[in-house]
Amino acid sequence: MKNYFKIVFLILSFAMTQNSTAQDLKNGLNTKQKDAILSGIKSNIKESYVDLELSIKMIIELDKNSKSNKYKMITSPAEFSKAVTKDLQSVSNDLHLLVRFEPQRSAQNKPEITEEEKQKREKMIAQKMAETNYGFKDAKILEGNIGYLNLLQFADIKYAEETATAAMNFLSNTNAIIIDLRNNGGGVPSMMQLLASYFFDETPVLLSDFYERKTDTKTQLYTFATVKGKRSVNKPVYILTSAHTFSAAEAFTYTLKHLGKAIVVGEITEGGANRAKRINLSDGFTISVPYIKAIHPVTKTNWEGKGVQPDIKTMGKDAFVYAYIDAVNKTVTGSKNGILNKIGYALLSEKSFDDAIIVFQENTKLFPTNENTWDSLGEAYSINKDKENALKSYKKALELNPNLESAKEMVQKLEAIM
Repeated sequence: MKNYFKIVFLILSFAMTQNSTAQDLKNGLNTKQKDAILSGIKSNIKESYVDLELSIKMIIELDKNSKSNKYKMITSPAEFSKAVTKDLQSVSNDLHLLVRFEPQRSAQNKPEITEEEKQKREKMIAQKMAETNYGFKDAKILEGNIGYLNLLQFADIKYAEETATAAMNFLSNTNAIIIDLRNNGGGVPSMMQLLASYFFDETPVLLSDFYERKTDTKTQLYTFATVKGKRSVNKPVYILTSAHTFSAAEAFTYTLKHLGKAIVVGEITEGGANRAKRINLSDGFTISVPYIKAIHPVTKTNWEGKGVQPDIKTMGKDAFVYAYIDAVNKTVTGSKNGILNKIGYALLSEKSFDDAIIVFQENTKLFPTNENTWDSLGEAYSINKDKENALKSYKKALELNPNLESAKEMVQKLEAIM
């Protein structure tokens, strides 16, 4: 969610000047102002935070730190918000719980803003999001008819539905789809709902329950019965994750994984499951309060504080190549040897040397008696300046075919310089 709202609030900040609060605090925060801010924080988390027991513990922590004069010497609004956020998160371990100093937001919510100004602001937000293609950075068809989508945020479908539909239709004829969320910081549930709907049939499927403690109410999120274009119901789906995958990106990953619709490849995600709302405090401060808990229909829990666990655990930088290899192994019915060799050389041409080596290594495991697979692996090692492993690979190729001239030449060349 953080990337999505960062875009929105940067636009709003640009569109309006900071109000008088910023001027009021040019000489720093005083004790009275800090006490008022802390009072607002405590009131809001007690009233709305998803876990009442944790909210009480956080209030105790803030009171303890205030009485010990921990905040006494802090006068910078930015430093004060960071210190309080750190203390709240030390108790809750909730990365959605944030205190910020953003006086421009107070101006945003002032009643004197006209409907015309609101519409202008809405238009500006839509235009700015369009400039990033609503987070849809890349969609392509890879060798072996594997689809790839690099998604950087989950934008509201009131802006991004057309782009999302185009991307999913473009990928609909592939044998498998890889969705890259390694750099996705989240967004809003509507995009998660729309994209998930493409992997189910017309019968609505429960994606998540949501519980709000303040109102003691539960709502539910289902897939759409109707989507524009072609669904991809019965094909393998891979979701790539990193330690930076967060919020709505985690919701999409966790939901599809536990509904049996996706294989997660990469790192454990950041661990932010609770939905938050932004509340104005005094003196230009705000607090983001997690107030709704996501509950998966299968696990009856969520990924808060734990992150989403990958099915294929690997470093984030290697997630793509391992997902790609698995997709090829599961879907290609013809010459896998030839396909993997093409993929390896395509990666070499892109200077993705480590990924290419992983692909060629996989090819030698699948086809250990094929001299060309070892020859290709030797070439990849050589290009990557790993002479020792290059020589071993070329020698293996020669064992399988003593007449392989390319391997002969490289063995002679490497032995002469080692």
